[in-house]
Amino acid sequence: MKLKRYHAPDIRRAINKVRDELGPDAVILSNRPIDDGVEIIAAIDYDDAIVDSAEAVQSQDRHRSSTSPASLSKNKSAVAAGGDEPFWKRVADKVIEQDQKKQQVSEDSKHDWLDKLNDPRLYRESLQQQPDAEAAKPAPVSQNARGEQAQDLTGVWNELQNLRGLLEHQLSSLAWGELASRHPYRAKAMRSLLELGIGPAIARQLIEGLDDESSFEKVWRQALTRFALRLPVIEQDILTHGGMFALVGPTGVGKTTTLAKMAARFALQQGTKDIALVTTDNYRVGAQEQLRTYGRILETPVRVANDGNELRDILHSLRDKKLVLIDTAGMSQRDIRLTEQFAMLSEGAAQIKTLLVLSASSQMSVLDETVEAYARVALSGCILTKLDESNTLGGVLTVASTHQLPIAYISDGQRVPEDLHREDAVKLIKRGIAMMKRHSRPVDEEFVEMAYGGLVADDVG
Repeated sequence: MKLKRYHAPDIRRAINKVRDELGPDAVILSNRPIDDGVEIIAAIDYDDAIVDSAEAVQSQDRHRSSTSPASLSKNKSAVAAGGDEPFWKRVADKVIEQDQKKQQVSEDSKHDWLDKLNDPRLYRESLQQQPDAEAAKPAPVSQNARGEQAQDLTGVWNELQNLRGLLEHQLSSLAWGELASRHPYRAKAMRSLLELGIGPAIARQLIEGLDDESSFEKVWRQALTRFALRLPVIEQDILTHGGMFALVGPTGVGKTTTLAKMAARFALQQGTKDIALVTTDNYRVGAQEQLRTYGRILETPVRVANDGNELRDILHSLRDKKLVLIDTAGMSQRDIRLTEQFAMLSEGAAQIKTLLVLSASSQMSVLDETVEAYARVALSGCILTKLDESNTLGGVLTVASTHQLPIAYISDGQRVPEDLHREDAVKLIKRGIAMMKRHSRPVDEEFVEMAYGGLVADDVG
């Protein structure tokens, strides 16, 4: 047997070197990560019995698997560039063979390692297990041998993950291609929903089962109607009856300006004597002064609360006011001080209604994380801001729909109070479509494939 060692930045380049120098009959004996990439030991003139035994194991796995065997290579002697199963079985057998020489374990260990290789959960657990000092073993395992074993298995696991990604990508392409060929109007509607900024999971739900025999316009209207029905909106103006409202949310979403718009709108409708403003923001420089400026303009009192006890006393003294608006410190959804802010609001008064302020210009993943973080305090609804700075409205509408967080107001500018609006679900979707047309950016074909096909792959998995 002729052996040779290869180094490369990644496993695929190393395998290409093996193929180029040793030919298609080469066999990978071991692989492990090193500082500058990966190291592979390959051989030719090997014992074919090793491959035959691996092929037998593979045929059993294929019988149990729903993956089409035609998508995997059947050439047992070829060096695997895409990660076919015979390649991995040969690697597993060689790793086991090395372990047997070092540790003098029984033949049963070979089947044990094969089982762990086939089951990723057992595989990961095997790397994390600590050796039992009291367990009876034929011979002690050195720390170096254990480290080499872990490196070998980690390398195999990483390549299996790469293979999984490749198969998922292929499945995504097939799923999207099937939808486009069998239901072209649904596929076009799916693409349009993604251009609108709607999340892939909801977009798929909106087109499922639609009648696409007549026209795309009919399918598109049906999908938008479905979305409008599931989009929560506070239909009545919350300022009409007044109350105590606390505005919460991350830094920079426009809480203080939005609070001033709400106060000004109420003042125009019912006068200024029944309004009071409170701030708990002791972190941001100038935050209190900004609110005091609005208070002087509206001729309304502004109070500062430093903790829950002060907030409770202030709110008690303002109980005769019809509308009390509470401005809070802007905090990231990952800020550890959020718990303190929630506790402060809960100590202030049970009748406080909390509104989460969300910026429409934020990424959907950030918005989703924000809602989950602030949901630890009971949220009565949300206010959408910075529509004038956003290219799409679909992302924030998706988050409101997913979490069933009712929309109270939207804000699309700095003017007080002109740029604060109330809109129903249909108007919000129409506004989103208008924004999509103004900032039209066709979605990439590969993105559509992965967005739709990835959901199908998750269903299969």
